[in-house]
Amino acid sequence: MTRVIEWIVSLLIVIALFVVIGLFLPSKRTVSHSVETNRPMSTVNDLLNGFARFKDWNALINHDPRMQLTTSGPESGVGAKLDFSSAQRSVGSGSWEITQSEPGERIVYSLDVPGRGESKRMTFRFERTGQRNQNVKITQRYTVDYGWNLMGRYAGLYVTREIGDDIKRGLGKLSNLLATIPRFDYSQHEPGFAFVDLPGTNALLVTTAAKRANEEIAFAMTSQLKWIEQVMEKNGLEPAGPLRIVTNEFSTDAYGFDVVMPIRRKGTGPVPAAGEVAEGDDAGAPAVAAVEPAAPVDPNAPLERFDVKVEGPVVYVQLPTIRAATTTFTGPSPGLPRIRDLVRAWSMVRGFETTDRPYEEYLGPIKDMLSEEAEFRVFWPIQVPGVTTPAPVVLAPPPAEPGSEASPDGAPAEAPAEAPAAG
Repeated sequence: MTRVIEWIVSLLIVIALFVVIGLFLPSKRTVSHSVETNRPMSTVNDLLNGFARFKDWNALINHDPRMQLTTSGPESGVGAKLDFSSAQRSVGSGSWEITQSEPGERIVYSLDVPGRGESKRMTFRFERTGQRNQNVKITQRYTVDYGWNLMGRYAGLYVTREIGDDIKRGLGKLSNLLATIPRFDYSQHEPGFAFVDLPGTNALLVTTAAKRANEEIAFAMTSQLKWIEQVMEKNGLEPAGPLRIVTNEFSTDAYGFDVVMPIRRKGTGPVPAAGEVAEGDDAGAPAVAAVEPAAPVDPNAPLERFDVKVEGPVVYVQLPTIRAATTTFTGPSPGLPRIRDLVRAWSMVRGFETTDRPYEEYLGPIKDMLSEEAEFRVFWPIQVPGVTTPAPVVLAPPPAEPGSEASPDGAPAEAPAEAPAAG
């Protein structure tokens, strides 16, 4: 009997010690870690202000790569929510929801996740650092309130290891992800950006190249456009949209590109306004700017195939339906490479990798491409998950005639005799 009493007394002492120690343990726990990046504030803020790339920067997915992720609410900002569900008991199910969003300052997530404690929050704070404040310090902080839950207070002893290790892993992933995104601040580009679906189209195309000199690039564009105009005239065709310049190569010394003109049968589309004439005519007005794009069509409908006889370096192709990121730009054409990078950065932050080659629609004549008022639409195709974009179909390659193709050194093919020199 004495031994039983001793055992009960010992147990009561242990319980008393457990309660007393628990009462002195913190009722709230916090753990934080930081990382620094040289990417713009807009990139950092947009990346964390939604769930488009959550699995690429958050360590939660590391515990179960096959967990189910479902988003709801707005794409970004307050109200955006992600629910996760894992078959692994150690991970379970729960949610992250953005409850506060102050651009360039902080983003707060409310967490409903397994484990003891209430009012779980994950806060990201941003601070400009480095030379000329060009870098961003990202501090991720986790807070939890255990209240009078003594078991929770004891569980809080392991927060630094369990949650803290996840924060460090997540910040490491975030840093690596940011390093893959072009270092361009797209937030200062006033026209903004959008994703668009572009229908397939028939087109005439010439591949060419020129030295990185504005005059030579303009001459190459004009020369190859003359070939395309000649083929359109002889085949009863007309532009179905603005002239496109597709970038193939952009190096220090050379610029390789395709000159592309969407086409349709003559007289089957909108009529240009009075007084607007073709590129190269006496009045010098831009035909490619005057022609309106064709009316929207069913993207799944097969394209009509034209009977086209090509000449010189011209190729007749059918371009597939694509999804692309786009914006507009007003200014001299040498500014276009930067706009392409802005489009790519904006797309990647929102979870879409760019693919294939970027291109511009010239909304004015080639001779005015260096003007401060020159207007362009910039497009970069994006990869849609689970969708394979077919390659363009070449229906009429250029004829193998001496002198009709571009020379081996990449110089533009000789234009028809009536083509004037670039203005």
